[in-house]
Amino acid sequence: MLQDNLVTDYNLKDRTKIIMALSELRMEWQEAVNGGSLLKIESSVGLLLSDIADRLQLTEQERYAFLGGRLMNEVNAVNETRVRTSKYI
Repeated sequence: MLQDNLVTDYNLKDRTKIIMALSELRMEWQEAVNGGSLLKIESSVGLLLSDIADRLQLTEQERYAFLGGRLMNEVNAVNETRVRTSKYI
C-alpha cells in the first residue's frame, strides 16, 4: 500500500524529529491547563490539526493535502482575525 510505504520510508532520525515536535505540542497544552487533564479540554480540532501541521513544518502543498482547502482557508481566516485583534490591544 502507498500509505504503508510512506510510513516505512521515514528513517529513525525523521521519526524522532516528528515525535519530538508532537511531544512539544503536547507539553504546551499541558502547560496551558496548569497540569490538568488534557482529556477534559475542549478545543477546535481544526486548529489542533493546523498546530500539528506547523510543528511538522509542512509545506503549503503538504498542508493542503493534510488539512484540505476548506479547513486551510478557515484556519487562515482565524489567524488573520487574531492578528488584527492583537494590533488593537
